[in-house]
Amino acid sequence: MVRKLTLEDLNEAARLGGPSTLSEKTLLEPAAGKEGVVAPAKYTAGRAATYIFEDRYIDGKAVHTVLIDSRTSQSNRLEEYIMQAIKDGHPVFSRMPRIKVTYKAADELGNMIERSYLDIQLPHRAFDAHFRIGTVNGIPASEFPEYVQARNSTADDMMPLFELSPVTVAFGGWDSTRKKNQLRIASSFNGEIIGVLANQDDGRPVFRAGARVDPVAASIKFSTSDAKKIGKIVEPEVSKNLKDKFEKEGKGSAIGLGAIPPSSEETNYDGIAVSDIIRTHVLSFSTLRALRFGKGREGDESVRVLVAAMIINAMAGSNAELNLRANCLLRESERPTTILDKRFGESEELSMITLDDADVLFEQAYEQAHAKAGVDWHGQVLEVEGNPLVMKSGSDDEDNE
Repeated sequence: MVRKLTLEDLNEAARLGGPSTLSEKTLLEPAAGKEGVVAPAKYTAGRAATYIFEDRYIDGKAVHTVLIDSRTSQSNRLEEYIMQAIKDGHPVFSRMPRIKVTYKAADELGNMIERSYLDIQLPHRAFDAHFRIGTVNGIPASEFPEYVQARNSTADDMMPLFELSPVTVAFGGWDSTRKKNQLRIASSFNGEIIGVLANQDDGRPVFRAGARVDPVAASIKFSTSDAKKIGKIVEPEVSKNLKDKFEKEGKGSAIGLGAIPPSSEETNYDGIAVSDIIRTHVLSFSTLRALRFGKGREGDESVRVLVAAMIINAMAGSNAELNLRANCLLRESERPTTILDKRFGESEELSMITLDDADVLFEQAYEQAHAKAGVDWHGQVLEVEGNPLVMKSGSDDEDNE
């Protein structure tokens, strides 16, 4: 009978010489069954999109695989769960300190709108430029004492950053634009999803694109004068590049008018057949043990345990939803396998970590860190006012630079 992961397991892992990793493996399959295809992540190669094909060593033999979800993407999915948990009032995550930047600007119709983003959402977390070029109570954020102290954190004392942005400590960050005192934190989490190609001799992607039917007219082409009239109507809601292209060519398809026939050109990657799909998550206790928080041995260990429990909770939350992307509908084909490293080649299989179990563990870890290291989470938010020049200069056109 396998047992559950306990707080004492994490306490042992936080000490020098403890377990190196906690790993989780889940076997998945297309929701439509083995005969279904899945859409892996696409990557840009020049102007075309492509999949990432790799050789992996699985069950004692080398096989051809495709990358379905990358390490970065899996990490982002854990952070998305944390973001939703905060919104839903999770008993621990909702109290976790965070940084928020808020932009205020007028929309195309002149209405004032506000958009806010947390450190969990931004790519560089606490070190993101959206924070650095903003202001806090009228003071440049780059000069605000609390933020400066966080950026001045060192490997020997990460506490100022942890008190401001725990997610940066948990998932890593690099203050790369600084002239000096650049803090670089490795992520303690690693995960990915790969698919073993069904055809090991020649893994052929499926090329096709969905059709669109317009019941009004299959093809709509405007004259130059009419295109300019329509252009004025859509101007408030489309990019300038799109408007200019539409007015020049007059093609209704540019703004969503007319039918689109199905296509099978070898630029329209739609999916690929796989025989097996494997998701792996790894929490590195060795990476966590490199972190120090200036709270003495027991205090530092308790903070490491809290970080570990945070990541484990996010793993369980992310596992609860297999929502990757369009045309990549998956389901679990077996119960996840959880392995705790015991050192010297030994390991122990634990029972699957459910969200309820992870919540209990997270609460226990927080109470321990509160008692031993003085960690005090009560929903602190460092409010940053976004620099208005960002909204003024921003564009949704990726080729705008």
